[in-house]
Amino acid sequence: MKANSGNNQFWPRLLQGDRQALNEIYRLHADALFRYGIRLLHDENAVQDCIHDLFLKIWSNHARLSDTDNVRYYLISSLRNTIINYRNQQGKIEHQELQERDGFAMDFTVESQYILKEEQTEKAQRLAEAMNQLTARQKEIIYLRYFEELSYDQIAEMMDLSKKGTYKLSARALEALREILQVEKAVLIALLVSLKH
Repeated sequence: MKANSGNNQFWPRLLQGDRQALNEIYRLHADALFRYGIRLLHDENAVQDCIHDLFLKIWSNHARLSDTDNVRYYLISSLRNTIINYRNQQGKIEHQELQERDGFAMDFTVESQYILKEEQTEKAQRLAEAMNQLTARQKEIIYLRYFEELSYDQIAEMMDLSKKGTYKLSARALEALREILQVEKAVLIALLVSLKH
């Protein structure tokens, strides 16, 4: 996994009040933030609003922000919190938690086109079908770990899990996929990693 997902050279400049650095951070990360946000909120306009609110808040508070060694993680984690707050304000969520019925969506309907272009194999098609059988939290942890390449510590913090709970959820998600696909764990991980690239 990458130790540093994204280009961090702009963050120190942002902290010093460089507006162009904020624009570059937005340019580098907006698409990934949207892809993650739409899985939580299922409303394109609301996700765009949450992303814009996040960047406004970052700019307003830039002098008080801390340095970070992973801008992508910081932004995804912050967007998750922004969306939770938005959903609370809309009355769609209780107790600051994402619920299973409104949880993480990782449907491979539209995205299947990407998968099929990248991996024209029966295994890729079967993986898409298998992913749709996972729970929302299992889909989210697979997405964060293998598509966004976040560490288990980062995922634990984002999803409000213990580190042990994060490993357990990931292991269960991988085991469920492995059983559905009837493949070895190493083959499954290789396939997940190949879909990212």
